[in-house]
Amino acid sequence: MSHELYLIVARGHDIGARLLVGDGERVVGRARDADLVLLDRRVSRRHLRIRAEGEEAHVATCDGASAFVLDGKLHTEAKLRVGDTVIVGETALLLALEPSIPEEEAPDVGAATDVGELLTGLAVDVRGLAGVFTLVEALDAAVDLAALKAGLVAWARVHAETTEVEFHFGEDVDRAQVPAGLVREIVMRIAPEGDTVVSVPAHTQEPGWISFRYGIPETRVTASLRRLLVVAGRIWASRLAQLSVVRTLEEDRESLRQQALGSSYTFLGTSASAERLVRMIPRLASSDVTVLLTGETGVGKTFVARLIHESGPRKSQPLRVINCASIPENLIESELFGHERGAFTGAVASRAGVLETAGQGTVLLDEIGELPLSSQAKLLRVLEDRRFERIGSNRPIVLQARIVAATNRDLEAMVAEGAFRSDLFFRISVVSASVPPLRERGDDLVLLAGQILADHAPFAGRRIDGFSDAALRAIRAYPWPGNVRELRNAIEHAIVLGDGARIEPSDLPAAVHRVPLREESEDPFLVRLPMSLEQLEQRAIGAALRTTGGNRTKAAALLGVNRQTLYNKLREEPPRR
Repeated sequence: MSHELYLIVARGHDIGARLLVGDGERVVGRARDADLVLLDRRVSRRHLRIRAEGEEAHVATCDGASAFVLDGKLHTEAKLRVGDTVIVGETALLLALEPSIPEEEAPDVGAATDVGELLTGLAVDVRGLAGVFTLVEALDAAVDLAALKAGLVAWARVHAETTEVEFHFGEDVDRAQVPAGLVREIVMRIAPEGDTVVSVPAHTQEPGWISFRYGIPETRVTASLRRLLVVAGRIWASRLAQLSVVRTLEEDRESLRQQALGSSYTFLGTSASAERLVRMIPRLASSDVTVLLTGETGVGKTFVARLIHESGPRKSQPLRVINCASIPENLIESELFGHERGAFTGAVASRAGVLETAGQGTVLLDEIGELPLSSQAKLLRVLEDRRFERIGSNRPIVLQARIVAATNRDLEAMVAEGAFRSDLFFRISVVSASVPPLRERGDDLVLLAGQILADHAPFAGRRIDGFSDAALRAIRAYPWPGNVRELRNAIEHAIVLGDGARIEPSDLPAAVHRVPLREESEDPFLVRLPMSLEQLEQRAIGAALRTTGGNRTKAAALLGVNRQTLYNKLREEPPRR
């Protein structure tokens, strides 16, 4: 048994670290040139001076350092006997004749394989555990790889006192330099400059590692510090994997968006009506006023609402769309405002409504003309007060979202008929924007057809180079009463059923390619025989809609049919009263 005195870290970051106390004076503190380096932020850089005096040791505080605790009292100088414990900061130092708490008793980091096991070793060290929580918070705020690296580097300088951090993964990995055994274990080595380099696993999809550099001897890198670095590497790799998943989800979302709405981030068109709307969208996006989008079925009102949302300051927040025509009347308020458990039959759990889940984003109330009168009154109150309650609750919720409404109906006529509240109409139409039908957009038709084909052709399973001249003539000749939605459906029909490198007239739906072709200057109301009855009807409907500016009620009157018949011919659901 050795009779030399040792000062041993019995509790703290550096548990197990030891210092041989000799006749010469030794220094304990955070400074890298200290004889016993402590990674304790509450310890001064040079905190204690200690030297052996026979079977005892003399200990005193350095200039500017705080007093230490011995036997429950504060001291700046004292004699220590074997078995005495001195407390500085959050570290307990034990004077012993030999290392009674050898470093080997600490958990073997190399054998640990999961974060839970490593945290067990850290749980005895409150500050070390707090450091882990700080790292988690720092990495949670990172939104990309650069921020993730910067977050770990900044954390390591404060909580692990590193001089440098290096990342090795993905393209940065030189397979010839992978430290042996690093797939599951920590690796320590001495750099040519004399620094100690601690490499810990940071595995994502492929093996990788993070290297922490220290300007101290390898013997001073304690088990406590090694455990902390291993946990940091695991947490960092986990957060990197999360970011990768989020990026993949965003790419998938963008792919789905392109399939549903197209890849364009502007309202395509060179016609006067299209350019007028294009100039209006940025102004609408920069404001928080309620906007009413009007236009026929299929003209792209939902697309315009998305452009308004994505062009403004709320673009990073959700866009929620609720179709007022597709939800039963007895459920519409639950969809809007949410409900508490037991608020009505079938409410087995509490549920947030669209106005709540949108947060600070945008809510599109599509087909708002179909909203029941009773719900109109409640919606008006919400828009006026900017507050609402879930059904079955009296707890007010602040409305933070922006409201955009859309309709294909003549709301002014509905107000006159008593089918729509005048006060709600004035509230939602602070600013109105009309989305033009295809028949008013001239050559925009060909531009849109090309864009829709470009969006869907990659999913066709064959090469498609565009439209033939005959197909473009057929597209120009057809009146497109269903507007952009019908155009999109027709092109998808052609992609599925066609087999050539170009879209031909026969690939398009029969209602499109059977319309007699005409010169561009020909009267659009002219009918040439032979023509099928279905084509004649579509031609007549198109002429009536042009004459009435898209007003279906007036168009039905011109054609001598009721509105129900006209909606059936247009293959639309009639509006509810």
